[in-house]
Amino acid sequence: MFVQMPLKIGLRDDACFETFVTEKESLAVAFNSLQSALMQSNGSAFYLHGDTGVGKTHLLQASCRFITEQGRASVYLPFADHSLPLIPDVFTGLEQVPLVCLDDMTHIIGQAKWELALANLITKSSVQGHTLILAGQEPINDWGIATTELTKALMMVLPIEIQALAEKEEVILALQRHSQRLGFELPNDVGNYLIKQFSTDLQELLAVLKLLEQATLVEKRRLTLPFVKTFLNQR
Repeated sequence: MFVQMPLKIGLRDDACFETFVTEKESLAVAFNSLQSALMQSNGSAFYLHGDTGVGKTHLLQASCRFITEQGRASVYLPFADHSLPLIPDVFTGLEQVPLVCLDDMTHIIGQAKWELALANLITKSSVQGHTLILAGQEPINDWGIATTELTKALMMVLPIEIQALAEKEEVILALQRHSQRLGFELPNDVGNYLIKQFSTDLQELLAVLKLLEQATLVEKRRLTLPFVKTFLNQR
């Protein structure tokens, strides 16, 4: 039986594969494996891990959007959102869904009922040929697992470490892809200026980019360096 729950979890507008940037060869290979699994429906399972803000949630939601655009169903559950009425029974029947994405996994690890439900979902999704993507900050070896069932099931899960963008050029490219998604161009000089004024933290810069998008719409201006300087100096 599939448990129907009144969850309204929207996907971010900018969460798509086109706006994800990585120049690291190992991550690019793993990223390609993930995309192939989504297209082939071969029962693969992945665990994305890394620090806050490196793009784990982005990839989960991008995967959901990719599947949805193909006319197939997906489920995204963020366990850090305590406003959601989540109980272990929420996993019941989810193996029937082509893609299930579970975010912030460490919030349920160490609790036997959750672990048994997760182990069951991993195994059944694999049998059904459906894809399961998990995400969290800690590597699986640091989870502190309470049940042998989950330890065994996790042997079917491929871990992928997501790292923050280290090079300035990578950050600017990511900003440019996001700005294109929003409908405007971000010149290189503006990207360099934003990094100097703020940081290379992509999440912080994306928040600034959202403000700039609104400003260009209000002022009916292109995003130029003089415009950006004037706008930011007024805040």
